[in-house]
This record gives sequence, C-alpha cells and structure tokens, in this order.
Amino acid sequence: MRAMSYFIEKLYTNRLMLRKVRQSDLDLLVQWSRSRDSYGDFLSPECFELHQLQQKLESGVFWNQEEKIFLIERRDEIPLGTIHYWQPPGKTDTVTVSVKIADPGERNKGYGTEAQKFLLIYLFDNIGVQQVEMYTDIDNISQQRCLRKLGFRLVESLIYDDLHIKRTGNLYRLDASLYNETSIYRYHYE
Repeated sequence: MRAMSYFIEKLYTNRLMLRKVRQSDLDLLVQWSRSRDSYGDFLSPECFELHQLQQKLESGVFWNQEEKIFLIERRDEIPLGTIHYWQPPGKTDTVTVSVKIADPGERNKGYGTEAQKFLLIYLFDNIGVQQVEMYTDIDNISQQRCLRKLGFRLVESLIYDDLHIKRTGNLYRLDASLYNETSIYRYHYE
C-alpha cells in the first residue's frame, strides 16, 4: 500500500456518507455492539464498554495508517452501520474489509453494497491497494451475492473464529486486475 500523505475523513456516495467515527458516535456503537438485531445472524456481538471505545478513539486505533472505521450514514444523517478496513499483518498490499448495517429495517436496500463499492473505489484508486479480502458466513447469501456483483471471487471455504464463536464461512478476494475489469466501478450513478 502506498503511504498516504493525507487521511480522507469522509467519502460520499449517491445516498450515503462514510465518515470518521467521532466521540458523539460512541454511545450508538456501544448500543449496536450489544444488540442482537444489530449484529444479526451472521456477526458475533462485540459487547463493547463505553470506556473501551473512548480509549480506542483517543489512541488512534479506529483511525490510523493501517486501519480505519467509518460510520455509514444516509445523506440525511441517519446512522446505518459501520464499514471497517485494516491491513492484515505481513500483507502490505492487501486490506480486509467488514461491513455492518446495524438497523435491520435498513438492510436489503443496497446500502451495504453502495458503501462497499465506494470504499473499494477509494482503496484501489487512491490508496494503491492491490487486493481486498472479505469473509462472510456461509449462510449469508445476500452478502455473497453482493460480493460477486462487486467482482469478488470465492477463494476458499473455511472455519474461522469470530469473537470465540466458530463459524463456517467463505473468503472472497478482489484483486486490482479484477477491480479494473468490473464495470460496476466505472459507473457511479447506477
């Protein structure tokens, strides 16, 4: 990954804004981390404490050269969830991305796809990432369909540990050549 001389704090999409997490968001993040509805069937509860999140925010864990957590908001500033990317140890040209639409009433409206698409455009076009990996529960058919639409290819099925819960899932990968061949990234007003 090429070194960044600046940190972009907001990404705008057609319907959304992805922005840096702020102090005023922490109560909501704690609430989402403890809500069965917010993490659904395919994610494990994080069960954060407010002081933990305050420490992470203050120490730069949420926002640094290797990792960023964005709050996903509709353009009318209604918070929908989070999208997070990080550089796995030893993989300098790769990032892993995870997305959570925390409000079940806002799922299946394309917000997750839109957030992922525009984050991927930013990562490949501005950061110089060579590949992006995403893991999804084997039963999360909606996310698998989304990843295929975004040009990702299934790499392998595996058993993984998700906050001490064993899950069976799939690893998907999008490399720079697949990104450049996938038309969804060339048309931003679909």
